[in-house]
Amino acid sequence: MAKAKRRSSSAGEATRAKILEATLATLASEGIVGTSARAIATAGDFNQALIFYHFGSVDDAIIAAVDRMSEARMERHRAALDEAATLVDLVRVARELHCDDQANDNMTVLTQAFAGAAGDPVMGPKLYASLEAWSSLVTDSIRRVLADAPAAAIVPAELLGQSISALFLGIELLADLDRERANTDQLFDSLEGAAVAVEQMLKP
Repeated sequence: MAKAKRRSSSAGEATRAKILEATLATLASEGIVGTSARAIATAGDFNQALIFYHFGSVDDAIIAAVDRMSEARMERHRAALDEAATLVDLVRVARELHCDDQANDNMTVLTQAFAGAAGDPVMGPKLYASLEAWSSLVTDSIRRVLADAPAAAIVPAELLGQSISALFLGIELLADLDRERANTDQLFDSLEGAAVAVEQMLKP
């Protein structure tokens, strides 16, 4: 009986993972307008009834898929953030994350999900919550790299972390909309220059 339950649980987790992968793929290829239960099921080659069985609705499947993607992004870059010793290092990690996002269509998925959540009092806050974990990670990194600066106590680390996350998201959106002409390298170069200036101001 116990083995049967474990097999059932394992099969259920595999099915959920397959649905989430198909949801992300559909958002990236079809956009929010084309992300229906039928389209997700077609992308993953399974019965669309499984979406409602495991998640209750397409919206909840989208939220869970974005959460999964966000967690994977954080895990890939957590080690790099933990090793960052300066604000400049943090900007360089952000540049690496940008390249990773572009290669994996992460921003296309996020923008489409946000478009679907705009004005939705339930879906909107849930999607926003998936970004708060990233902002918290950035905030913790800022506090750590500035810990020895005499002026660190007056630096609003949490607000700065949220601002950096919002700025990063803006850069990502611009690059996703205009992949041929987006000056993302220059933007990150400017951020590195700003980070150097801030570090100089905070030195004793």
